[in-house]
Amino acid sequence: MSDDQDDDFSRMMPGVKRLEHDRVNVYAQRARKPQNPLRHPPSDYRHPPPAAPETIAASAVYFDAGLQKKLQRRIRQGLIRPEASLDLHGYRRVDAVDALDAFLERARAAGKRMLIVVHGRGYRSAGEAVLRPLVHRRLAERGDVLAWCPAQPRDGADGASYVYLRLR
Repeated sequence: MSDDQDDDFSRMMPGVKRLEHDRVNVYAQRARKPQNPLRHPPSDYRHPPPAAPETIAASAVYFDAGLQKKLQRRIRQGLIRPEASLDLHGYRRVDAVDALDAFLERARAAGKRMLIVVHGRGYRSAGEAVLRPLVHRRLAERGDVLAWCPAQPRDGADGASYVYLRLR
């Protein structure tokens, strides 16, 4: 564009500046994804704040805020094979909690991190399942449990839970 054309253009379009180049930076125009309000706030990974057990126990899935997303995915997909298992079929509530606590203590003492707890789906229970929410509530109360989620179909589906423990 010549200087005369540039002056004519400037008179006809006041407030509009001529572009120096026609390239667009697509990365600068990208909108950021909105933060998920249900996600845990960022925290110090070495000392995550304790979660309220009553809010966690209602959920069938829990991952500590300091657990890497890749590790969470591997746990959910059952790619980390359980090192020990506990079958709570036929247990009464009190006995199930005692057996779960003893199992977690033995596993932790043996240095095992990935566990599977078979609690059943509650088909024989009158009304809702009894052991599954009981197990999840107890896992929420323990500080050494970093994650739990339903198992893959080959390991019992929603009748079992993968449990991932914190190292000593």
